[in-house]
Amino acid sequence: MSELKIKLAVKKLIPKFYAELEDELNWELLENYFHFLKKENERGGFFSRKDSERILDRHILDSLVFCWKLKQSGFVSRETVVADIGTGPGLPGFLFMVWKTAPFLYLVDSQKRKLALLESEVRDGSLDAVSERIEFVYARAEELEAEFDLICTRAMVPYPYVAEVATLLVKQNGYLCPFLAQEFPDKLVEKEVLMNNGFILKKEIPIPELDFVGKRHIKILQKTSKPRLGFPREWKEIVKETKSKNG
Repeated sequence: MSELKIKLAVKKLIPKFYAELEDELNWELLENYFHFLKKENERGGFFSRKDSERILDRHILDSLVFCWKLKQSGFVSRETVVADIGTGPGLPGFLFMVWKTAPFLYLVDSQKRKLALLESEVRDGSLDAVSERIEFVYARAEELEAEFDLICTRAMVPYPYVAEVATLLVKQNGYLCPFLAQEFPDKLVEKEVLMNNGFILKKEIPIPELDFVGKRHIKILQKTSKPRLGFPREWKEIVKETKSKNG
C-alpha cells in the first residue's frame, strides 16, 4: 500500500483526524511501518490470520488515534518520556514516532521474537529516521527498574490489574494510560486496585472515531502516592486474581 493509499484510507475512515492533522504526520514513516508489519508478520507472529488482513485499520489506525488523543489532551509532548509495556511489534507506542513532534520512547517486551524485528528495522532499515528517540528494552515490566513520565499499554494485562504491574514504573504524579475496549464491570474492585497501587482515575477519554473497529477508550490514571504495603504483589498472585475476576 502506497503513502497515497494510506492517506486516502485515513481520510475515509477518520475524516476529522485527517482534516486536523494531515500536516502533523510523517506519512512516509507511517507507510514504512505498515510495510514492516506486513513483511515480518509471519516471521514475527504479530497477528492472527484474520487480523493480518486488517493491519491498517485494526492495528495501525487504532493505535494512531490512541496516540493522537493523548497528544491532543496534553499528556504527551516532545519532552515526555513514554514507555510502552508489552509492546510486541511496537503497538501502540511506535505510532507516537510518526508525529513530527515525537516524544522519547522506550519499547518494553520480554519476548524478543517480535520486538527484535522492529529494532532491526529501526537501527538498519526503513524506520531509521527515529532511531535516536527510541530505546528497546527486553524485560518483564514487573522486573524493570526505571521510572517514566507516562506508561501506555494495549493488551498486556487485563484492566485494572495492569496498574499493579506498572505502578513502580510510573513517576510520582506521572500517568498510566491503558488503551481499552470494554469497560471493567466492577467499579468497587477497580477503585480498590487503583488505590492499592497509588493511582487515581483522573480522566476517561472516549474514542468514537474508532467505532468502525469497535468501542475504544483510554483511562488516564495518575500516580499520586506510593503503593500500599504489600503491593505490588508477585506476578503469580496478580495472574491468579485476573483469572478469578475475568472468568
